[in-house]
Amino acid sequence: MNSGSKFIINKCIFLIFSKISPMLCGAEKRKLHDEIVEHVKSSKLISYPVDKTCINLFFISKEIDKLISARSAVVSGGDQKRSHTTLQSCLNLYYFLITCAKLKKITFVHKKVLEYVEQRIATSLQITGVESADEKYIPYSIHIKNEKSVSHLVAELGADCAAYLKKINGVKIRHLTIDRSQINIDEEWKQKHQCAFNRKKLKIPISKHNYEFILNGVTESALREKVLTLLNSPYENQSLNRDVIKILKKRYDVATKLGYRNWVDYSMSHFTSEKGKYNKLRDFFNLVKEKVDRDYARVSVNMGKLLRSGGGSQPSDRYGLPHDRGELRRDRMAPLRDKPTLHDWSYYHNKCANKPDEYFVNTFFPHGHVWKNFIEIVSRIYNFSYEEVREKGVTKKWPKGTLVYRIERRSANHSSGANTHVYESLARSRFGESPRREVPPGDSLLGYMYIVPYMEIKLRDYFRVPSMNCLSNTCLICPGHVVVDYKFIGTIPIEKKLFSCSEILTLFHEFGHAYHLLLLSRRYTLYRFSNMPLDYAEFFSHMSEHLVNNLSVLQALSNKADNNSKISEDIFKAIKFDSSRLANIFTHAVVDYEIHGLNPREFFASHLEGRAGVAHGKAHEQVHAQADGQPYDRAHADDSLAPFYNLIGSYLPYKIGPSYSIHSTSFPYHFSCYYAGSVLSYLLAEMRVLMNIPTADLSIKRNSSLVAFQKKFYAIVAEDFIGSSGWPGSSVIDRALANRHLLA
Repeated sequence: MNSGSKFIINKCIFLIFSKISPMLCGAEKRKLHDEIVEHVKSSKLISYPVDKTCINLFFISKEIDKLISARSAVVSGGDQKRSHTTLQSCLNLYYFLITCAKLKKITFVHKKVLEYVEQRIATSLQITGVESADEKYIPYSIHIKNEKSVSHLVAELGADCAAYLKKINGVKIRHLTIDRSQINIDEEWKQKHQCAFNRKKLKIPISKHNYEFILNGVTESALREKVLTLLNSPYENQSLNRDVIKILKKRYDVATKLGYRNWVDYSMSHFTSEKGKYNKLRDFFNLVKEKVDRDYARVSVNMGKLLRSGGGSQPSDRYGLPHDRGELRRDRMAPLRDKPTLHDWSYYHNKCANKPDEYFVNTFFPHGHVWKNFIEIVSRIYNFSYEEVREKGVTKKWPKGTLVYRIERRSANHSSGANTHVYESLARSRFGESPRREVPPGDSLLGYMYIVPYMEIKLRDYFRVPSMNCLSNTCLICPGHVVVDYKFIGTIPIEKKLFSCSEILTLFHEFGHAYHLLLLSRRYTLYRFSNMPLDYAEFFSHMSEHLVNNLSVLQALSNKADNNSKISEDIFKAIKFDSSRLANIFTHAVVDYEIHGLNPREFFASHLEGRAGVAHGKAHEQVHAQADGQPYDRAHADDSLAPFYNLIGSYLPYKIGPSYSIHSTSFPYHFSCYYAGSVLSYLLAEMRVLMNIPTADLSIKRNSSLVAFQKKFYAIVAEDFIGSSGWPGSSVIDRALANRHLLA
């Protein structure tokens, strides 16, 4: 179907449902829709809680369509000021529309209407034009439609990524069955996983959410290897490797057709604040690598002793010896044979870091206590007041368990009211060429935060690996209204559920996004959020994550369910951030840089030549082998990504075996969204925190430390993130390269 026919079909669907939808709403509901739309058009705060029923996608789409027609008439009349205002209103509503689409279950009809609206806006901008000052505010999804040379490729990419994720999310769960004595974990945890008909055995589900936890408890190397096999085996026979290569080829084609060297270069220019810094990226990686090497050197000696005593291989020079400070060049990496296997490396690294039993740590963070403590802790750290909205008329329209909070600026008479004057200065400040709305000094309301703790679980979810469909996310609905969808898995009674250490990090990470968006939404018009640099957005979430690396914060957060005891300093020292945090972030960034920096046609050509149909044939062989109870030779499996595995293996402190798969952990994220090629945004954000925000000295018991943190935080928030000069220190790459001592 050509684009013209597709547009006509979408238009017909839009016309039909935009007329039917209002007929199904009562007068009061239509009045509410009108009121919300008028507030959103002008980016005004809605001073009461909203919910999904307040949002009608067809109604919003119809209003956007009206504005597009009105702007065409205004442009014809030569009224540039009204044209600019109308465009802003249109883009505000479009941002509202796509955000609402994330909150609701989108049907086929909704998708078609959304496609129609996007095409209408894109066509209007192409015909009537847009002022140069407004170009940077045009949403990417609209902008790319007017890039005729690649718009069809981008549409195909979206379909390919959706198909890939559908396969990832449909993978069936695998279980590890072992004796109780074969894993060193708390007895209470074992009790929850004992086999129904044999209490001496444990049946443990294996997924990306718990495999490291299991690896660190299993005592036998062969069983640890089996854990990784169970983790990766569900992804073997679905042609996922070829799906990835197809996506890589199309991304490379999009980037090169638009004049960029590769997808990394393109992503940096479009989605981060590091525009034009691609040539410096390798030097930046080399600088970070030096710090990662030094961090690993601190534990490698003990790790080597443990490995030798356990019969494993000694860690490679790559992470072991201080004289090896090789640059990020594959030809200078230590040989892979010197490295321990992944399953042994994880086990012994955990022992070197003196990590305690993670389940024992989790018992200090039962969900019931943590949710109550968390909002109080962050309100003190960031200096805001809150009130929980308990009206059933509001909460019943959100998913079960949703917490709704009204957030206000804290007045000066509070003990930690250090940022009251900062808020006033934010309202008066002038920045760049970009208009922003002033917040009246007497207006204390920041807005509402909707925290959705748990994802909805269906029966089939008990038999699948929860993967990409359970990623936590935060979105700004409209000015002053932020939704935090944590999507924690509530498969057991909530009163018995415990937070893991990684979930605690997620708790703070998403709140960092949410509070930052809440603050900015009171100052900026809504459409400006469409193109927020990813590294800028992640900076505030990483800053919030670092609050977890603080004894006073974790003590206030913890409450053991049986005796209300707090986490001790000894336990905190064992679980606090160690060298692996920066190393893990660095590794993901480098892998993303490599996979999106290469020419996939040339890179995979020699390996794929003459191998058409191999994956299907060998998958058929595997099915028959497994049916006969025979082991399957993995060497005959689809190894389309083997060259890439060889490449990234050079950057890892361990060997990746034949069962390794990029599809089983967080790598599918690289192939599913705009962050692909921009995963380095997490590294940029982490480095910015390390160089700018010391959180180790913060204590919620010392008001002076809170004041110091708040001054720094609100000073950064006060700066313009898109203005002509960019936000202060916008290039963390330049700053890091010019101030190497900050990473010493």
